[in-house]
Amino acid sequence: MIQETKIPFFLVWRFLKRGNKWTFLLIIFLMAIAFINLVFITSLFSGIVESANSQIIDTYTGHVSISPVEGEKFIPHATEEISRIDATPGVEAASAQVFLPASLTYKNRSGNWSVIAIDPAAEKEVTNVAAKMTAGSYLDPADTDQIIIGRQIAGGEGVEMNAFSFKGATVGERVTLSLNGQTKEFTIKGIFYTKFIDTDQRAFITRGALNELAPTYDDVATNIVIRITTKGEEQLVVDRLQKNGVTGTFYTWKDVAGLMATVTNSFVLINALLTSVGILIAAVTIFIVIYIDISSKRQQIGVLRAIGIKSYLIRSTYVIQTAVYSVFGVLLGLGILFGFLIPYFNAHPFQLPIGDATLAVSSVDLIFRTELIIWVAILSGLIPAFIITRVKMLDAIFNR
Repeated sequence: MIQETKIPFFLVWRFLKRGNKWTFLLIIFLMAIAFINLVFITSLFSGIVESANSQIIDTYTGHVSISPVEGEKFIPHATEEISRIDATPGVEAASAQVFLPASLTYKNRSGNWSVIAIDPAAEKEVTNVAAKMTAGSYLDPADTDQIIIGRQIAGGEGVEMNAFSFKGATVGERVTLSLNGQTKEFTIKGIFYTKFIDTDQRAFITRGALNELAPTYDDVATNIVIRITTKGEEQLVVDRLQKNGVTGTFYTWKDVAGLMATVTNSFVLINALLTSVGILIAAVTIFIVIYIDISSKRQQIGVLRAIGIKSYLIRSTYVIQTAVYSVFGVLLGLGILFGFLIPYFNAHPFQLPIGDATLAVSSVDLIFRTELIIWVAILSGLIPAFIITRVKMLDAIFNR
């Protein structure tokens, strides 16, 4: 006589062994689709948020930025401050920037875009603008009459803010920079496109070019951007900088994210909403699949009850069977996710105005959703099992 506790496992084995193999595979596939649907949406929105955050850090602010103390226009002795910053544990690189109250003129078009004087070598260590050149080349430290401009300034067909741009400026053409009543012509050495609009509305010249145009800006900065070794330790690095004697007003990239913070928060809320919908869809899908599967075994269940097998043991059988379906479905879903979807979207990322987004899968989130889909499956399978086992025994046997 089979022990009572072993009956559900014995019945599951018999059901799976004697059941239709194509039906079994179809249920596993549907479970996998439900799981992928739940994980894919979250991974996509996480990838979008991660892409937006990376754009802010890599092209705009660094991890930490320092502006002048309140009431001052400049950070004095910028070279000395940079040396002190570089010596601080946790700092990978730092770059001093000078934002100029300047305007640019190209042919008969002009505008007050952000013109920034930089040390090209130092800036290259903090931001990745140098790697985003779509035409021409990046600045060299010795360039005193060259300028690089963002795509939104250059303009042209397909540019988002073309109406306010130069409407098609190209490498080799000349623009006039006006600063405090003085003007100087610069040759466009390169055009960059970071896919982050705030950065793509910037233009860069060298500190050498600024010193020739306005020597009063020598060895000062209006902003210092810092790249740190470990993301997430921004406040720790700020505390170390302050203890090391670095002065100024400190901001992390989150503090200056502005509109992008609102956008990413919106994505987080949408993600939570779609996750809830995904869970509901998964629950309904699993319920229907299990209900149909159990209904097809209605006579078998009636016979099992007639020979003395208790209803709770039959319900336990379908709970275990549903767990088997969900575990195999999750394994298949993980195989599809990591074997196909993630590699595909890494090679072909989503092209978005705020940057290229891939699927960002968090291990903690993945474990949570794996457990969630299994429990949802078990609960969704338990309901039809209760329904069927409450049918009168003779009605179940004779399908009445």
